[in-house]
Amino acid sequence: MFKTDYCGYNVHNPDKDTIYRPDGRGDYLFLHLTSNMDFYFPKEKNDMDSVYKYGRHLSRVRAGKGDCILYTPGYFQYYNAPGTFSNSFVHFTCNEDEMSGIQIPLNRIFHPADDDAVVDTLRRLQFEYLSKQPRREKMIDLLIKELLIAAERSISIPSSEVEKTEIYAFLSRFRVHMLQRCSEEWTIERICNETHLGRSQLYHYYKSFFFTTPKDDLISARIDKAKHLLSNKELRISEVAEQSGFTNIYHFNRYFKRECGCTPSKYRL
Repeated sequence: MFKTDYCGYNVHNPDKDTIYRPDGRGDYLFLHLTSNMDFYFPKEKNDMDSVYKYGRHLSRVRAGKGDCILYTPGYFQYYNAPGTFSNSFVHFTCNEDEMSGIQIPLNRIFHPADDDAVVDTLRRLQFEYLSKQPRREKMIDLLIKELLIAAERSISIPSSEVEKTEIYAFLSRFRVHMLQRCSEEWTIERICNETHLGRSQLYHYYKSFFFTTPKDDLISARIDKAKHLLSNKELRISEVAEQSGFTNIYHFNRYFKRECGCTPSKYRL
């Protein structure tokens, strides 16, 4: 189970403050920056931007708003702000096997493409940490897992698309909005109008970010809804099709069989 030792959301330290922990801490530290910071790491070979501080040669890396770092237990921690010092953070512990497979860079700066998801999870984590509600520890465990998954998903976006972070965040929100209303009529013209994207731009971004097309995405969501509705024996197959967004029963049967390997009638049995 993931446990929070300490956390803070949008915390402001004194200007030009410095954090120096030469032996790190005994827990993980996830930092999300809301101001510029200079981070120092054990010097690597051929690193031209290095400084000599505290009796050792260190590599300096400038990080900016939206950047993150995940420090591991016992790792050297040294960072400061050239001006305003503000960040959100969570110190947490867990069993070693719970971190296995996490595809997040450790002990180095990374920039999540979907900054909103990370920020929102840290905000909710801070609220839960300060609360005294029942099952608080369980909720904290779930939120730290959500934070790590949100960061991992975000940095898995193809590097050529990372620079389009605002488009990714906007299109992700729109996609959820559309799929929640999958039974409505979603023509390409309507999608383009609501996203303010041209047809070719829409297809390009959608394929790059979600690895599918808007049409296939909608069909998949409608089939999922149909499978849920089929459990209600009061509904006729034609009513299930209509409530799922299929105006043509023939198309419904064809897509359903393609996705599920059987007809809606057989699926219901």
